[in-house]
Amino acid sequence: MPEIPFTRVVSVSSEDPRHPAQNLLDPDGGGKWRGAAAGEKQLSVVLELGGSRPIHSLHVGNDGAAFVEVLGGSSAGGDFQVLLPSSALMSPSESRAGTGPRRVRLFGPEHLVGAKHTWDRLKVVLSQPYCQVRPFGLSFIRVFSAPEENEAPPETPVRRLGPFVLRGEGGGSPPRRPP
Repeated sequence: MPEIPFTRVVSVSSEDPRHPAQNLLDPDGGGKWRGAAAGEKQLSVVLELGGSRPIHSLHVGNDGAAFVEVLGGSSAGGDFQVLLPSSALMSPSESRAGTGPRRVRLFGPEHLVGAKHTWDRLKVVLSQPYCQVRPFGLSFIRVFSAPEENEAPPETPVRRLGPFVLRGEGGGSPPRRPP
């Protein structure tokens, strides 16, 4: 699946100067986007894609948000439409305790409702209604188009996911068997 790069940040509701939304343009750079202050309940950023294509899947690296919703739109105008309905990144108890804030969620075509449309802008809306003492945001977001018909599937579907390196299913130690 070819990755669709982001070209620019169109708008952002809030950002920490040390963790600006601009960091989302380079998912391998290790930077993240966070809201300016603790206590914000919702953040949003509009990102422009490098071309108008249907979106096949999304990879989202969390940084303390409880929910994510992704909307697709066009630079020609019109309203944003739901691409990924609001999805949980953390449970209420995890949010309050601050445990597991940096999980990665992979959203395939079965999660996307507007996948047949072509988009050149994405609006990412994050919310954290359960914890008002820590700022939140995203570690990264990656967008992928559908594989071409003549394109061979990759040997290992994902090697790098933001700052994380993933092993293939065949690599590593052999599976353990019960005694």
